[in-house]
Amino acid sequence: MILPTIRAALFAGLVTLPAVADTSRWTIIPDNPITGETGASICPYENPEAGTHNCLSLACVPGEPLVLAASVAGFDTPGDLGVAIRVDGEEIWDLRLMATGEGTYEKGMTGAQWTAGIEALQAGSSGTVTFFTDDYLWRDHLPLANSRAAIDHALSACWRADPDPARDPDAAARSEVTSYCRDAHNRGAVMNEGFTRQEDFDGDGRADWLVNYGTANCGPIGSAWCGWAGCEVAVHLARGQGFVEGFRGIAEGFRTVEGGMVFRRHPSECSADRDTPCAVFYRFTAEGLTRAGEVDWPPK
Repeated sequence: MILPTIRAALFAGLVTLPAVADTSRWTIIPDNPITGETGASICPYENPEAGTHNCLSLACVPGEPLVLAASVAGFDTPGDLGVAIRVDGEEIWDLRLMATGEGTYEKGMTGAQWTAGIEALQAGSSGTVTFFTDDYLWRDHLPLANSRAAIDHALSACWRADPDPARDPDAAARSEVTSYCRDAHNRGAVMNEGFTRQEDFDGDGRADWLVNYGTANCGPIGSAWCGWAGCEVAVHLARGQGFVEGFRGIAEGFRTVEGGMVFRRHPSECSADRDTPCAVFYRFTAEGLTRAGEVDWPPK
């Protein structure tokens, strides 16, 4: 129900948007010939005569990232929109969706951290949804009828991260960055030259992978993987039938040397008496890389 003290203020003044779903059950959004989107949707509140609605969808352009979208009409447009969902009495999400224009708001849902919530929506028997801004709050029952079939349709159409660095470190790293940029910033990922490269670092005749996260950014936003201590680097070494992550951490640089690799690390990774970066040697082992101690920074 809409809280009575704010009902009138909540539904006043926004451009009317068309309802996209049923009020009692989740429905499949067929492929839209104009936007290209498909997925699953529901409108927990809809009043066509008044031109008001509050709708949710899990949708995408097929093959592009899965997005949780909210569409609202009939009240002042907030800068962003909070959405909290409970299923069978348990809160699954308390999210802030970013404005995308004309009463629509989005948040990427491509990472593995959203899987449990999506499964709860599909398996639950009852739910509630709260839309909130700094000024208003609207709460109502969230029907879950037909949610499994409708959301399965969305999941089959939309891209989601499937990181498995043990199988394919390159694809997993790209998937991780794409997911982060979409979920955290609603931005596309940009992976510049040198993001990944293959090289036989340990000399066993098999190609390993280096991932330089510092070369990635989320659209115009600077890299989330760099700071004053350096940039995030990962080394995946070929072992057995796949790969193991031998190293992942912040480093100002690295060199391959006899028997291992040397990373230039922040003072927090160095001896207690150091207040400047140090070079740390990591030895190649059957399990990957093992820290062996501080050394002099090797020449090129």
